Amino acid sequence: MLKRINFQSFEEICILRITDHLRMKITFIILLIFSSFNSSLLFSQVTLVIENTVVNNTDPGTWEGVNIARNTPTSFTFRNNSVSSQNVSGYMLQAGDELAGVTNNNLNSQVITGNKFSWNGIVQGEGPATHALFTGYNINSIIKYNYLNNTPSGIQMKSNGMTNITGGIAYNIFNNIGIVAIPVKGMKNVNICNNTFYSSQVFYQTPTLGVWRGLIDIYANTDEGQDPSASCSSGTKIRNNIFYTTHQIYNIAVYDIYSLAGFESDYNVFYCESGTPVFNYLGTSKTFAQWQALGYDKHSIVVNPDFMDYNNLVPKSGLYIGTNLGSEFQTGLATTASWIAGSSPATSDQGTIWQAGAYISDAIAASPLYMGSVIENATPSILEMTYNLNLANIIPDASAFNVQVNSVTRKVNSVSISGSNVLLTLESRITYGDTITIAFTNPSVNPLQTAAGDLASSFSSQHVVNNCINLKPEVLINSPVNGTTFKTPAMISITAAASDSDGVITKVEFYNGNTKIGEKTTPPYSFTWTNIMPGTYHLKALAIDNSNAVTESPSVDVYVNPGNEVNNELINLFPNPNSGYFTIDLMAPLKNQNNWISVFNSAGVKVYEGVLQQEELTRQFDLSFLDSGIYILMIVSNEILVVKKFIKN
Repeated sequence: MLKRINFQSFEEICILRITDHLRMKITFIILLIFSSFNSSLLFSQVTLVIENTVVNNTDPGTWEGVNIARNTPTSFTFRNNSVSSQNVSGYMLQAGDELAGVTNNNLNSQVITGNKFSWNGIVQGEGPATHALFTGYNINSIIKYNYLNNTPSGIQMKSNGMTNITGGIAYNIFNNIGIVAIPVKGMKNVNICNNTFYSSQVFYQTPTLGVWRGLIDIYANTDEGQDPSASCSSGTKIRNNIFYTTHQIYNIAVYDIYSLAGFESDYNVFYCESGTPVFNYLGTSKTFAQWQALGYDKHSIVVNPDFMDYNNLVPKSGLYIGTNLGSEFQTGLATTASWIAGSSPATSDQGTIWQAGAYISDAIAASPLYMGSVIENATPSILEMTYNLNLANIIPDASAFNVQVNSVTRKVNSVSISGSNVLLTLESRITYGDTITIAFTNPSVNPLQTAAGDLASSFSSQHVVNNCINLKPEVLINSPVNGTTFKTPAMISITAAASDSDGVITKVEFYNGNTKIGEKTTPPYSFTWTNIMPGTYHLKALAIDNSNAVTESPSVDVYVNPGNEVNNELINLFPNPNSGYFTIDLMAPLKNQNNWISVFNSAGVKVYEGVLQQEELTRQFDLSFLDSGIYILMIVSNEILVVKKFIKN
């Protein structure tokens, strides 16, 4: 005896069957655990399978879709069905919740596979927003082998920060999606792999024309006032997909910094008929090269996938640029796959080299396909281009290759071919942190080709992976030399030589032991340390380069011994404190004809220097340009004669 369960979708499907005479097969397998023989039965889990069903909704208003009851934990499978509608809002398959609540995650690990979702309304700009496949507040969903045609919104992953452990969105076809193919809203660790996306939408122009969202949108869910750092969509992985747009709309959009944590996108194929593919990074539009410079899609390529038609979106040959994602995602769609309710789309396994996109093809392209470029640390002057096929030893002229390093042309000195690689020797080496792009125009004379004569295609600017590591700077203290002796009150001028072979020195810091005593940001790298008491001192310099690499110099030991007592009563400095205008009076003439008078700030930097003649007994100063602080005035002849401290207000 089975207790009747009130599944809304079941009732709706039954109504649709009566009214539209649709062919359906719904299998409900209910596992019951009886705790007592009374008026109610307690259910530990329900297994619900809806398969081989045709649902056609003709109501143009709001439709709740095939609405799966979620009031009890359910092992749910939706397989090989066909759902079509023209509803202006709502859902086509509602297998999740919009808000946090007690029914959340009752469809954990649901399987939605082999279905076709067709929307027959008319998309006008950003509305309507009918969700084809909605799985809100359920984790670990397995969504594979589905065909979504013309749906305003595709597959929505939504929660308040729930985290997937397994599952993903894989091997699905998104054909001419109206607004957004996959919105990831507050769901963590979503895998999006080996899907094929096609859109003929234009970028947003008016509320009824164009879209501003990405084919994949990634952002935090703040619908109920959640903290975006907790309800973000961190850990999203986008790999092995094909993105094809006829106009420059965003392929991927990441809207908040919290959702960038753990975000990965790579090994994808992008193509835009009207220019470079574009992306949205925290509200700023990025070209493909700019997107790669941020660290994303470094192994991805921009190439026309060459679909056989724009209905099935099957490439004419396999795009062998994918990365192996393991057994969970080993099996994709066969190129013969079709979507007929009651049968599963044909599938095919990936080979040794994984393909991008939803289909796994046996066809191999005759023409060589550009796979990417790299500069290795061991050969920083060689740019290595890789193709998927071996190339004939026919060398194009170096002018066919346009290499840009930090947006400046870098000359190509020579070109060579080795197997499937083209090696470009550059005029000068690449350094750590350089941003490199390459463009290629296959010439009519000595074109790049296979031994069979199949020509490589020209391509516009592509990112080059820079594997050069940063070389640390070099630094030595030239003066004083090790073992130098001074007398108090000592003044030690420290001079360092610093260089960086693959960058620039941004700063040299001076230390006594572990105590910093000064720094210089521009050459010459020198610093004067003043008013030093007797003792032994261990001087060293630290050089920092533009990549924040640090090198410490060997230590230089110096010794300061007690000297002749300095007669600070030799002069009178007034007023003190002062505004930079002050006078010094000497109590007696100096012994030597020429004497040096210097002023140092508290960092030991000399800010004034002049000559004090033997006959001078008074001098007025205008140092009003100095910053407020403590300064030291020093008179030096053969030795330090006077050290006087003053304060500038």
